[in-house]
Amino acid sequence: MRVPGKLLLTAAVATALTLGVVGGGLAQDSTPVADMGDMTATPGNPNHIHDGTCQDLDPNPKWVLANLEFPAWVADLSSSEGGEVASIPDAAAFGGAPIPVAVATTEVPVSLSEIVSGGHAINVHDANDISVYIACGNVGGVPDERGDLFIGLDEQNGSGYNGVAWLHDNGSSTTVTMFVNNNGVAPDVAVKLDELQKAAAAASTPEATESAATPEAAEGTPVTT
Repeated sequence: MRVPGKLLLTAAVATALTLGVVGGGLAQDSTPVADMGDMTATPGNPNHIHDGTCQDLDPNPKWVLANLEFPAWVADLSSSEGGEVASIPDAAAFGGAPIPVAVATTEVPVSLSEIVSGGHAINVHDANDISVYIACGNVGGVPDERGDLFIGLDEQNGSGYNGVAWLHDNGSSTTVTMFVNNNGVAPDVAVKLDELQKAAAAASTPEATESAATPEAAEGTPVTT
């Protein structure tokens, strides 16, 4: 299965990544919060906040969000080719095979109330063809006492991708953290990880060695008394 391309899991907050791709320069500026380095060989999946709803979306982005990317080990473990996986130096300590998550965090220069009340949706695009939508969520609801709002991202066009967007109100800005997964990636990861862990276990098991032959007992001389 090809992981980068349609690359699109819920766990600890990992921050992200490279600034999203957008055509026409129509979107307002927004800022990726952190850069985790070279996560994959591809630029990841562009995603944006748009005017409208997932059912009736303005194709011109309102705010550009950072690209969604998986960590490097996802592409490595999903490869059908053999060899070492540089991003997993210790396969034995890796743990079980998780369902991978692509993550991106962006600070948008408007309040959360403005995003919610303005009628917006968050849309995720295919990494190879930005005209193809693969996941989308309407922004709506009531933030909690901490200023957090969570919305679901639903699959689009039979892509297999879905996830969650976490919007946090900072007052004059909003931090948007995206988590997107595709369960179809997990089997490839599990197979490759199983191979690596079996190889690691075999390498750490000492080879059995033949014990030295027991020397024949020397002939003793009976002692007479």
